Amino acid sequence: MYRFAAFVVASVVLAGVALAAAPSEETVQGLYEGACKDGKVEARVVAMGKGTYKVFVRPMAADVKAGRAELDGKTDGDAVKFAGLAPATDWALEYADGSIKGACGKDCTMDLKRVVRESPTLGAKPPEGAIVLIDGKNFDEMTKPKNKDGTEQEWMTKEGGAIQVPKGGMNTKRPLEGSYKLHVEFKLPFMPNDRSQGRSNSGCYQANGDEIQVLDSFGMPTYEGGGCGGAYKYKDPDCMEEIASLKDQKENKFTLASLPPGQWQTYDIEYKVEKKDGKPTGKPKVTVLHNGIKIHDNFELHNDAKVGGLHFQDHGNTVQYRNIWVLPLPDK
Repeated sequence: MYRFAAFVVASVVLAGVALAAAPSEETVQGLYEGACKDGKVEARVVAMGKGTYKVFVRPMAADVKAGRAELDGKTDGDAVKFAGLAPATDWALEYADGSIKGACGKDCTMDLKRVVRESPTLGAKPPEGAIVLIDGKNFDEMTKPKNKDGTEQEWMTKEGGAIQVPKGGMNTKRPLEGSYKLHVEFKLPFMPNDRSQGRSNSGCYQANGDEIQVLDSFGMPTYEGGGCGGAYKYKDPDCMEEIASLKDQKENKFTLASLPPGQWQTYDIEYKVEKKDGKPTGKPKVTVLHNGIKIHDNFELHNDAKVGGLHFQDHGNTVQYRNIWVLPLPDK
């Protein structure tokens, strides 16, 4: 009888251990805010697949003394443990139940909570005179490639008035002849096992053919101009953060304006063109806000101005778009 009871107790204990499930990568990944003795800090936890993570910690104010740090993380039972990389080898943090706590140097501890930030322009309503391109109900202003057999593709509508970018991408029907303001909302799929350009790729092409890149750049580095908000292949956003462990490599920065995949993000683009004899001339300049943060300020694009439409690129990933509108601006 005693042996049977002991067996039952042992079985219950083992079952309890088995029920201590590892937290999902989507639950752990994200932004965290909190403080250490030197002031307020932010941590960006990036899922790298198979229960592993990268963590980038930075001060939230210019006068904060706390330095930047990079850590590696790995799932351990129902928690995630993070160890600091050089020079922060004395850092040791742990995630549990939406918080990250632990040592951040000699005689210093850190306590961070997961936060969800939203773009201040999320849900921006089209002003008078704007052309509504995507509103979740009407797609009359947009075109998409046909299937190989010549039939029309169906719009892949998603929750909340969103659509998944169709195979081959989508284009505006109306050509744009001059300056405009463009509002775009996009959501990137969670792809923790992929890297660089394979991580939720799309693009927002302007009337002159220049691309503003759409990519999961939440702590994920890539080549110059290839990150989210970059003027593709030739200019990074103005708001960047260096990854310490990649200092000697070209791919050593990520975009601070990016939010985690799975959240809605925004572009607000002012595209300015000069005209001569009623026709676009010279190279357009753009000012771009990514999630309300200015990442390009009156920056000159590579291609010459021309009459053209907008294109939203299909790169084989399930990127979603919604609430897209464009407001033509008066000629200069």
